[in-house]
Amino acid sequence: MSFGVDTLGGLTEKLKLLVNDTQNLYESFIDANQLYKQGKMNDKEFFAKIGEYLVATSAMNFLAVRVILELKTAMEKGTTIKSPTGGTPTPSGQQAGFGMGGFVNAGGMAGPSSEYTMPSPQMQEPSFKPVEIELPRPQSGTKNCIICGASIPAKAKFCSKCGRSQ
Repeated sequence: MSFGVDTLGGLTEKLKLLVNDTQNLYESFIDANQLYKQGKMNDKEFFAKIGEYLVATSAMNFLAVRVILELKTAMEKGTTIKSPTGGTPTPSGQQAGFGMGGFVNAGGMAGPSSEYTMPSPQMQEPSFKPVEIELPRPQSGTKNCIICGASIPAKAKFCSKCGRSQ
């Protein structure tokens, strides 16, 4: 229910802001990736950047799905834009926030009520076509270890008997 507020407009504005924020985090992550490869950033800092970007993309994907569901509802009801303030009022009259609680209600359903249902699964089983794949055969050939003289594969970088580098 929209309660006279343009839920779709508000969610769309939030999505635009979140896309911009996620783009900034993506660029920061790419910079961090280069620094990490050059050894100028430690593991902890790098994984923190990965985590920030992952959380932002997850939130953006979730909000995008929410916008799609609102579009579906608006198209089914023929709803028009009423107010650009946005947000979905909660039962207490407050607008839902940006956190997970703002997207999923206590019952685990997306949106403010249970008006959205998942499509029923398709009854037809997928059909798979066999594909023939030819894998290249490894070159057969051996060499002797430079340390212990044991016979090892020609492309071996370490001896399987003594463990020394070749």
